[in-house]
Amino acid sequence: MNAQTIKPPAATRTGVSLNSIAGETWSARVRFAIFTATTGIVLTESVVGAYWDLARTQYVVDTFAVLEYPMYFATILGVAKLLAVAALLVPRFPRLKEWAYAGLVFVYVGAAASHLAVGDPAAKWVGPLFFTAFTLASWALRAPARRDPEPLSAIPVIAALTRD
Repeated sequence: MNAQTIKPPAATRTGVSLNSIAGETWSARVRFAIFTATTGIVLTESVVGAYWDLARTQYVVDTFAVLEYPMYFATILGVAKLLAVAALLVPRFPRLKEWAYAGLVFVYVGAAASHLAVGDPAAKWVGPLFFTAFTLASWALRAPARRDPEPLSAIPVIAALTRD
């Protein structure tokens, strides 16, 4: 029996290929895997960080004392992280997800800058920069269907301000 007489598997005969289920190409599957991993890291850190902020663990209390931040700021950060997690997990609402990603980037860059400002060693400010990178990777690797179909640059006033 030659290759021309062999029927394709049932999955391809019905119009649904195995590649369309797992991702159209190998690179799409790799992209999805990296997106899933980075998003999982960001969500886990945000949930754990929110718990630590809201529970005011000794680590948070000590860190805020070194940074000379008031403790109510931990409550604000904890609530903001929980809202970002909810926004990233809820289906649809791409603009809300954009703001959640932006908020998390502000949190992590702010944390790194705060540690640098008080002269903390690299061990204190490198971590937030890694979480910034994971957040940006998760944002950049989202599927096109999950992106904002009309970014802010499509708004005429903003487009006019950003033109050369």
